[in-house]
Amino acid sequence: MQGEIATLPMVPLRGLVVFPYTVINFEVARDASLEALKRAMETDQRIFLVAQKDLRIENPGLEDIYAVGCVAKVRHILKLGGGAIRVLVEGQYRARVLSCQLDGCFMATVSGCEQTIDRDEVAEAHMRALVEKYEEYGTSSGKVSPETVLALSDMASPEKLVDTVAMNLLKKTEDKQEILETLDVIERYQKVLRLTTQEIQISEIEREIAAQTKLQIDKLQKEHYLREQLRAIQNSLGDGEAEAEEIGAFKTAIEAMPVPEATQKKLLKEVSRLERMNSQSPDYNVLRTYLEWVTSLPFGKYTEDNLDLAHAREVLDRDHYGMEKVKERILEFLAVMQLKNNLKGSIICFAGPPGVGKTSIARSIAEAMGRKFVRMSLGGVRDEAEIRGHRRTYIGAIPGRIASNIKLAGTMNPVFLLDEIDKMGNDFRGDPASAMLEVLDPEINSTFEDHYLDMELDLSNVLFITTANDIGNIPRPLYDRMEIIELSSYTAQEKEQIAIRHLIPRQISQHGLTPEILKFQAGAVQAMISEYTCESGVRSLERLIAEVCRKAAKNYIDGKKKIVISRRNLHNYIGAGKYKDAVLPKEDPIGSAIGLAWTAAGGTTLPIEVAVMEGSGSVELTGQLGDVMKESARTGISLVRSMAKELGIPEDFHKTKDIHIHVPEGAVSKDGPSAGITMALAVVSALTGRRVRCDVAMTGEITLTGRVLAIGGLKEKALAALAAGIRTIIIPEDNRGDIEEISRDLAHKITFKPVREFREVLQIALRDAE
Repeated sequence: MQGEIATLPMVPLRGLVVFPYTVINFEVARDASLEALKRAMETDQRIFLVAQKDLRIENPGLEDIYAVGCVAKVRHILKLGGGAIRVLVEGQYRARVLSCQLDGCFMATVSGCEQTIDRDEVAEAHMRALVEKYEEYGTSSGKVSPETVLALSDMASPEKLVDTVAMNLLKKTEDKQEILETLDVIERYQKVLRLTTQEIQISEIEREIAAQTKLQIDKLQKEHYLREQLRAIQNSLGDGEAEAEEIGAFKTAIEAMPVPEATQKKLLKEVSRLERMNSQSPDYNVLRTYLEWVTSLPFGKYTEDNLDLAHAREVLDRDHYGMEKVKERILEFLAVMQLKNNLKGSIICFAGPPGVGKTSIARSIAEAMGRKFVRMSLGGVRDEAEIRGHRRTYIGAIPGRIASNIKLAGTMNPVFLLDEIDKMGNDFRGDPASAMLEVLDPEINSTFEDHYLDMELDLSNVLFITTANDIGNIPRPLYDRMEIIELSSYTAQEKEQIAIRHLIPRQISQHGLTPEILKFQAGAVQAMISEYTCESGVRSLERLIAEVCRKAAKNYIDGKKKIVISRRNLHNYIGAGKYKDAVLPKEDPIGSAIGLAWTAAGGTTLPIEVAVMEGSGSVELTGQLGDVMKESARTGISLVRSMAKELGIPEDFHKTKDIHIHVPEGAVSKDGPSAGITMALAVVSALTGRRVRCDVAMTGEITLTGRVLAIGGLKEKALAALAAGIRTIIIPEDNRGDIEEISRDLAHKITFKPVREFREVLQIALRDAE
C-alpha cells in the first residue's frame, strides 16, 4: 500500500514490466528467483517484481535493476520440465526499492509509492479519451476485440484503466517502465495517450505494408499460375519445342564459331542462362537479341582476294576516266598485298572536292579485289557509342556501326569505306575520333572490342578506306595514321570524257531510254560544262543530264521518236546558261588585282580592291575576311612601307593616307594563306597609280622580307583562272614541281610564272607608270 515499507522476496524480470491491477504469467528458472518464489509461498505469497535494465546480465545487482517495480501476489504455480516454474501473479501496487540483500535469494526492502490524482471531470475526460484511442488502435491494428474495449469502458478506477491499457498496448520495456514510474495519474494518462497515438500510426503503416505485400504476393502467384498455364499451352502447340530448338541452334552456332575458348565458354554460359529464364521475362528478349547478334557475325568467313593487276587496271579504267596517280597507287597496294599476303600498312584517305569520285573509286577497288563493299558515313557523328556500341546495361542498346556493317558485309574482310572522316565532331557523349583510332590502327585493330558484343572483333583483314573534303579538319592523330591521296578537280576535257563515257549512258539507262532514242552532241556536253556548271566534280553535271533525260522521255512518250541534244537546242531542256566566261576588261585597273583561292568545293577567283584616301593612316579591311587574310593584309602593307622609297611612294603615307582593302562578295566568309601577294600588289598599285595587268592572276603568301611562300590546290586554282579567261598565273617558286602533276592539256593552256620575291611579282603584273 502507499507509504508501506516491507521486506519481500524479489524476482528481477527480463523484458517484462508488471503493472498493478493486471494478471500476468511468466517463467522462473534462475536459482535465486526460484528461492524467492519459494519464500513468498511460505509467507503471505507476496513478491516484489522489478525489470532488469540489461537483459544479458545473469546475476543482477541493485544497480542493474530499475528503482520502481510492482508488489504482486502469487496466484498459481506450475512446475515445468527442467526445473523451471511457470507462475501466475496479480499486481497490487507500485513500490520503490530502498535496499536489497542477497541471502539465497534477493530480499528487497520496498516502500509503496504514493500516487496523486484529482478525481474530478479531468480524470473522467482522460479516461474517455484513452478508451476512444484504444478503440481506434484496435480498429486500426485488429488486435483488440470489442469485448476488451467494452470491459475497459466499465472500469471506474482511473489507475486501473491506464495501467491495464499500458500493459496491453505498449511494446517496449522502456516505455512501460516510464509509465510505471509516473506517479501522477493525469500525467500518466497523457503519456499513454501519446504512445497510443504513435502505435496507431505504426499500425496503419504496418497495415499498408501488409496490404502491399499481399497484393504483390497475389500478383506473383497469379503470374506464376498464368505462366505455368501458358507453358502448358505452348507445349501443347509445340512452341516450347521451338524455344528449345532455338536454344539448341544457338549452342551449335557458338560451338562452331572460331573464337577463343574463353569467349566461347562465356557465350555458352549466356545460352544456359537463357535456357533457365522464363520466356515472358523482359530480360529474355534482351539476351536472345544479344545471342542473335553474336551468332550472326561472320566469324571465320572470308572472301578470296583477286590480286590480278591486269584485272584491277581493267576495272578501274572501265569505271573512271583519268585519275592516273590514284590508279597507280591502288595497283601498287595490290602488288604489295600479293607479295606480303596481308593488309598491314597505311590507311588510304582519298581527299578532294565533292563529286570527284572518292566514293566510287573505293567501290571499284572492292570490285577489282572481289571483296564485299560497305560504306559508313561519318558526317555529323558525335557519339562514341556509334563506333564502339552501347553497353548492354542501357535500354535499347545496340552494337556500334563498325560491327553492324561487318555483319551486313557477311565477311570479315570487306572493303570498308569511312566516308567524310573530316566531318566527325565531339561533345558530351564522347569523342568518336578517339574511338576511331583503335579501328584504323593496324597494330591493335585485331582486338577491337565492341561494348555491346563484349568480345573482340578482328579487323586486321578489313581494308579501310577513308574520304575527306578538307584534310585540315581531320583530327591530327587520325591524320598521322593515313596516307593522303588527293583527287583534284576535273578539267573541262576530263568532265567531257566522264560525261560521254559514264554519266550519259548511265542516265539514259536509268530513264528507260536507249542511245538510239537520245543522243548528246559534243557541243551540248561542252556547253553544259562551261555555261551551266561551276564545280570541281561532276555531280551538278550529272543532275543536268538527268534533267535532259526526263524531258526527253516526256517528248518520246508524246511521239517524238529520235531526240538529239545540241548546243543550239540545249536551252529548251534546261533553260538559259547560268555561268558565262569572264570578260576581260579592256583597260588594266588601278588598285585591283585578281587572286586565286581554294575551297573544299574547288578553286575560285578572288578579286581584291584597294582604295587610298587622304586621312590619318587608318587601315580598314572588309569582305568577311578571316584572321589569316587580315594578317596577310597587314603584312603586305608593312612590306610596302619598307619598300616605299624604292617604289617612289612617300615614306609617310602611313600617316597621311587611309587605306581600305575590300574583297567583293562580302556575305561569303574568306580565309587562307594564299592572298598575300595579291593584296600587296593592289596596295602598291593604289599608292603609285600604276595599273595591274588584267590578264594575270596570282596566288602566294608573302613575308615581311618579300619572300613568296608555297600554296596548295594549284590545279583547282589554275582551273578557276582558265574558267575566267586568264592564261597567265603567278605562283610561288616552291610550287614549280606541282606543275608536272597537272594534266598536259591544262598545262599547255596556261603560262605559269614562278617567283621567289615580291619584286618579281611587281615586274610581271605591274605596268610601267604612265
